[in-house]
Amino acid sequence: MAKILVVEDEAMLNEMMCEYLGQKHEVVGVKSYDEAIDLAYENAFSLWIFDVKIIGKDGFTLLSDLRRSGRLTPCIFTTSLNTIDDVSKGFLSGCDDYLKKPFELKELDLRVQNLLKRTFLHSDSSLLKLDENYSFDLAQNTLYQGQNLISMPKKQALLLSLLLKNRDRFVTHDEIFSQIWSFDEMPSETSLRVYIAEIRKILGKERIISQSKLGYKYV
Repeated sequence: MAKILVVEDEAMLNEMMCEYLGQKHEVVGVKSYDEAIDLAYENAFSLWIFDVKIIGKDGFTLLSDLRRSGRLTPCIFTTSLNTIDDVSKGFLSGCDDYLKKPFELKELDLRVQNLLKRTFLHSDSSLLKLDENYSFDLAQNTLYQGQNLISMPKKQALLLSLLLKNRDRFVTHDEIFSQIWSFDEMPSETSLRVYIAEIRKILGKERIISQSKLGYKYV
């Protein structure tokens, strides 16, 4: 059973989509940018379905923000916008499919099944086993204890991903700052130390070693 996030501000359509897809999957439906981005950061969804016109910011912005944070969950846009510029903007923001309103729920279901099948074929390659208890999904930047998702701040998850991709090699502070912090953000040594401390609390102090001039290394 897949876990799907539906973002649609039209209450009746939101309910219909959730009810229809909920016959096969676990579905969460919300109406706003703020609700959606919080849920997307805190949960490991198999698929996102975003309307373009939502409460708060638009769906294009929502997906762009999630893609920039390293979230690679497949996404379908549903929208009444139908110009080639709108379609182009949707795919440039990182969507995998685009469904114009009005649409049949059966067509939506077919597109959902297609994306889920494609994702399932590639999902195992991104899951990194850390030990007998923990695993990390490099595609989604999500940490699991068994089958349970461990909620982590965005930069902390990105930091762990970076260290795992460079396992047994020291990653310098400059490398971390350039890849974890955006160009318009001020890097923070204090925040970095806090993220490292939190990761050590979960995975064990011995998993991450540090040297002042070399940086941090996951072993």
